[in-house]
Formats: sequence, C-alpha cells, structure tokens
Amino acid sequence: MNVQTRLEANAILDRLVADGSTFPRNDARRLIDLIPVTPSSRFAFKGIFKGPYSRIRGHSPGLGDIELKEEAKEKTITLNVPASHRIGGYVVTHTPGSINIELMWAETKADQTGLSCLLVYHGPTMEPEELRIAAQKSLSLLFLTINYVSYVPWKKPGPT
Repeated sequence: MNVQTRLEANAILDRLVADGSTFPRNDARRLIDLIPVTPSSRFAFKGIFKGPYSRIRGHSPGLGDIELKEEAKEKTITLNVPASHRIGGYVVTHTPGSINIELMWAETKADQTGLSCLLVYHGPTMEPEELRIAAQKSLSLLFLTINYVSYVPWKKPGPT
C-alpha cells in the first residue's frame, strides 16, 4: 500500500470507529476496496506464552542478603495468521467477508475488550453489514485460564 492509500484508509478508520450507533456506509465500502484481501484459513492461532520469573538469592559482603529478579521470558507463537497492515494507529487485517481493525498497542493490554472491532460485509456484493466490537472472556480449567476475544454487535451502517 502506498502512502496516499494509507492516509486515506487512516481517515476512514477514524470515522468508522468514532462515537455513535452507526458508521458511514460509503466509508466502509471504500475501506473494503482499499485494503488488500488475504486468504483466510479455517484455523489460525496467535498466542503469547510467559515463563516464570527467575530469582537469584545470595549474600553480599557489606550489603547483606540480596535477591535479583529477572523478567519473565515471553514467546509469541503464530500459526496461519493472515497478513496485516499498519495504518496510522491501527493494525488492519482483511480476509474475505471481514476486516479486523485493532489498535496498534492492543496486545500490551491484559483486557482486550473494546480494543478491536470487526467490519463484517457480504462477500459477493461487498455491502457492509455491521461493526462488531471485541469483548474478552475467560475460560478456566483447573490451573489453566484461557482468555479469548469474541465480537459482539456494536454499530450498523448509516444511510448512504
């Protein structure tokens, strides 16, 4: 995507996610045309795994007992994740039938609620149907907690 296309897409994204119960239908159509489509797969996974903190304890002459703490190690794993585009403060992924719009720093937040949305459109006609907003939920099994994001209805397209 060239600079002009990115600037236009950024302005459209700002208008789509602005306050209100509707979004501009023509802006949604234009965004669908601007963002390149990436084929989607049936299963995609993106996860961040954090290891435990490591500690070193000891005794230092003149200082006494000391403890050093290292930061937890973090590893990101992705599988069949479609290509994304950085546009302004957003990361945008366009797969057939939907455009995922995420704030660029969203992954740094523990709670993903409200940090991304999904523009859903009818594939054959490219007609926007709705915007859905992220709602984070948790599932706990014994000692393991899985956080996942689902998208709930947010806005409908306004008049043309």
